Amino acid sequence: MTTPNPLAPITRAELHDLWQRQDQRIDRLLAAQEKTTQAIAQMREANAERDARRDKEMGAINAAIAKMSAAIDKLTEAQERNNQDIGNLKGWGLEIYCARNPEIFGDALGLDEEERIPRREIQQIAGAAMRAGIIARDQCRNLVRADIFIYAREVSENQPFCLVVETSYQVQYDDVDRAADRAAILNTVIQQYRPRLLNGQAVPVVAGTKILKHIREYAEKQGVTYVKVPNGQKLTNPPE
Repeated sequence: MTTPNPLAPITRAELHDLWQRQDQRIDRLLAAQEKTTQAIAQMREANAERDARRDKEMGAINAAIAKMSAAIDKLTEAQERNNQDIGNLKGWGLEIYCARNPEIFGDALGLDEEERIPRREIQQIAGAAMRAGIIARDQCRNLVRADIFIYAREVSENQPFCLVVETSYQVQYDDVDRAADRAAILNTVIQQYRPRLLNGQAVPVVAGTKILKHIREYAEKQGVTYVKVPNGQKLTNPPE
């Protein structure tokens, strides 16, 4: 077999064949590049469509989330209103129960002859004391806002007491403060004005079904007695 001579001159036919093969290679490269360019364009278009769909879907999801959040906010507000309404009903029911059953205070405090003092009577006494200059107008108005007034006597020594009661389903600091302030005002009225229909010592009391330990300790420091109401959790009152 004859080995081609690399130093032999290239003929015109061979040169033409080389150029032809080179042109074909370039055509193939250009065709491949065109396909690559088309593929990239298609991928970009597909990505753009996917991004558009994703943005649309995310927009729909965000809108749904916003609606759900608004609905949850409304439900939360409604629940808070319901809780407040239930709390008010429980508070009113507790006050009515305590007013109708003053013996629960006698049983808890060792008193006897328990009797609720009508608010109108306290208003008349406080108004007279205010006109006599014993208490100020704001003290008069504060006193008559107490939830319940109960007259009773100490069992062993027959000493009279006037309970100034603040009721709350779960006793808070402000209930303790109101009871202490209003009992202090009533003590001033009793000691200085000496009303004919009321005597003895005014005693601050908070009544409820629940009280936290630290609030009870605070009440004790303020000289306010806590009375647990066993049926205070009921919105309705048992028959008398």
